[in-house]
Amino acid sequence: MASKDSNSTNIKDWLKLNLLDFANGHDLEILLIELKFLKDTLPEQFRSELKDEYRTLSEWIKTLDVDSNLTKTHELQIYENGIAHKVFLENIRKPHLHLKELYLITFLIHRADSSKINTIRAVYFFLCLRMVELTDYDSRIETTLDECRFLTNKTREFLVPFLPDVTQSKNLQDIKERLIQTQEDDNYTRWLNRSPKTFELEVRRYKNKLLSAGASLFSSDAQFEINERIAKYLYEYILPLENYFKNDSGITRVTTETHKIITILQDKDDITGNTVSDLTYISENTSEENGFEDRERQDDEEQSFEQVSFEQPTNYYLDKIRAEQQVNCRHQRTLSQVTDVNVAHADEIQVLVKYLLRNLMSLDLRRINDNENSEKKPSNIEYDLDHQASLYLLIVLLTGRPQLLISEDLKKSYLCYRYPLEFTPTRSKAQESWDSKLYAENSSILHLIYPTVIGDIHYYLLHDISIKDLEEIRNKANENLKALNKKSKTRLTINKIKNYLEHFLIHSGRDHALINVLISKPIHHSSALPYFNVSQLDLFLCQDDFNEHLYEITFDKVNDESKKNQEYLFFKLPDDREINYWDKQIGSVLAVQEGRLTSIVSDLITRINSSLLDRNTLNSRSIVDLHNTFTDYLYILLSVSSGYRPVREPFGRLIDIDVRTKKYFISDKENRQHTRGRYIYLPDIANHQIEQYIKYLKTNVFILNNLDNSLCDIYSNILASNIGLISYLKLDEKTNTITEVSLTQTFIQERLSRILELPSNWHRHFIRSYKSPEVGIFSAKSSSSLSDSFGHDVIGAWMGHADELGFDYYDKHSGLKGSELRRFAYELNKILEYNGFKIIYLENN
Repeated sequence: MASKDSNSTNIKDWLKLNLLDFANGHDLEILLIELKFLKDTLPEQFRSELKDEYRTLSEWIKTLDVDSNLTKTHELQIYENGIAHKVFLENIRKPHLHLKELYLITFLIHRADSSKINTIRAVYFFLCLRMVELTDYDSRIETTLDECRFLTNKTREFLVPFLPDVTQSKNLQDIKERLIQTQEDDNYTRWLNRSPKTFELEVRRYKNKLLSAGASLFSSDAQFEINERIAKYLYEYILPLENYFKNDSGITRVTTETHKIITILQDKDDITGNTVSDLTYISENTSEENGFEDRERQDDEEQSFEQVSFEQPTNYYLDKIRAEQQVNCRHQRTLSQVTDVNVAHADEIQVLVKYLLRNLMSLDLRRINDNENSEKKPSNIEYDLDHQASLYLLIVLLTGRPQLLISEDLKKSYLCYRYPLEFTPTRSKAQESWDSKLYAENSSILHLIYPTVIGDIHYYLLHDISIKDLEEIRNKANENLKALNKKSKTRLTINKIKNYLEHFLIHSGRDHALINVLISKPIHHSSALPYFNVSQLDLFLCQDDFNEHLYEITFDKVNDESKKNQEYLFFKLPDDREINYWDKQIGSVLAVQEGRLTSIVSDLITRINSSLLDRNTLNSRSIVDLHNTFTDYLYILLSVSSGYRPVREPFGRLIDIDVRTKKYFISDKENRQHTRGRYIYLPDIANHQIEQYIKYLKTNVFILNNLDNSLCDIYSNILASNIGLISYLKLDEKTNTITEVSLTQTFIQERLSRILELPSNWHRHFIRSYKSPEVGIFSAKSSSSLSDSFGHDVIGAWMGHADELGFDYYDKHSGLKGSELRRFAYELNKILEYNGFKIIYLENN
């Protein structure tokens, strides 16, 4: 650390550079008054922690010899009310066209009417002086002062209620802890409860600063996005405090892949009222060469955490035991077992649906249907709060969402109502550098489809209701459920009703990623979602199966005659033959369409065959060209066969592959720093190609050794697993020496982009979203096809993903069988064949 004298000099130099060099005598005099105000405003409890900065500023102000042109009255007026910033800016703008370099001056002339904000300004100004002492925090100082200035105008006005009153804090550590706690709070709900009538107006006023354009405000995605953005703004006030306690010089920021912990789900227990939050690692700032996707979950069982918030805390030790019990109970619930008391049973849903239909059938459905195209609601349709509550519960059951469908987005269409679905992982937008012939077309808007009668009733009963009315409907729905439970001996809650759609689809063999998209879970809820692409047909089949299930369990005898009654209208969706856009899709554009790789693979095979014809053991150039071209082919083949992430040593070493059993050990997360990894089985084409490659290496080691060629050592090292399976060669033309290329992600990306212009992990998107033809292969198309599909745990194990709680899909505790992975390898072999891959014989058999 520098001495106190040098620290003092740093502050004085900074004040000279940002104040004296820009302000003349009159302007400087006014700015000094504001500096005195900040010094006096700094609360006493922080002056001891910032005593050096406080002393240095006081001494610096005293040493300035400024001729005073202000009267005492004018000085007092500026001290009490601040600087007239508009007039001041107008005067100073003339000699200084770029106000950005005047960030200290613009901070000083913007004072707030609120003492809370002015105290925050004072504290953070002195924290900036501390960062000046520490050196190399120029960018952070400028950002901090700008953020404080934004509090004085409408730019960050929304943030003020979420910032702590620093006068109530004992020290700087206390401020930091309060800010971190506020970051973790549900600030969306806090804001909504504080201003229920003006909440929507206030959020919309700040446009994209808080919520993406077009996003539905009253949705789980909006809640997550607003909470995340408020937390991001709060972090600007945490960083200066972290720098203070770190007490070290700053460094130049280099944007690279990072990880951070976020809260992804909050689960409130119906019985205890306690809330369990998942805390997980996600990746950030990933590049096209990286093995992970932006916002992809990174946790495993050692890095998966849960936070339990008690409705009624008792004492630390007892609460700790209760928290463990709560978490264990939740772990069991994620299994979605039929016997779980926290999951609604089909018998309970039968009772519920009959009750809801009985209420809704009492409405004048004929009149509602007759007036469906009228712009004005008929005034003589009678309904009450019971009808609204029943419709609310039915929509929660059908959608798996706690919030109502927004009526402006619920549009009447041919034979049904449509509701637009949003699913936009990072790779949902193609880059200009990507090959447009390869990536998927996902510019369409997909829809969730609902029966016409529900949409019509929704329009009359729940159209344009206020937040207050919605809360009243929810309360009534809860009351009605309690009465129904008492009468029918059921244990239904809104949470159980909401979760029944997910429970049913899981037991129907649907892909968990598909279910997460259907009920709009956040992207980082599951490791699979950043790689996922979904079709309209996939979504429709989920909804159609669920609606049919509800009707079947409600009315025991289901036949063509029973489907003509009015009750069936509440579940009826159009026949899949009546809507002809099932191939439309959204999600990752890297879900390369089936067959589009054929021409690329064919060109590579042609080049390899040409190199084989031109091969000359005495010609080093021909040997290098053949090896590198074949390595390109092997790289793409193994990518699709194994899902290996693009790391510094791609596909490991030969020792990782047992060609007799086709078993392949993959360690693409740790990059061989640990022994942990995963096992998969290679498809026949890939396994036979490795066998041919080994045969080629052995043959040429013998030949090249006799020729005293340096390539012999490289091939020997590949065979002995001293270097990677994927090794590129380069030839020094002057010395005719062949050496191994040092593999970097940049080198691999640049080389392969000549063949296939897509990000280097395209193959993981390709397989995770593979469809046959419009339905994903990891979903059962019907209950009868359950044994023919592949479970989510199979693809999860193949991708190297963990489940929602951080546990591996294929380990000693999982129920996944090795035979399932072998069956999946057989399916992958068919995919390879369809896309033109074949075994290349490098040596004559």
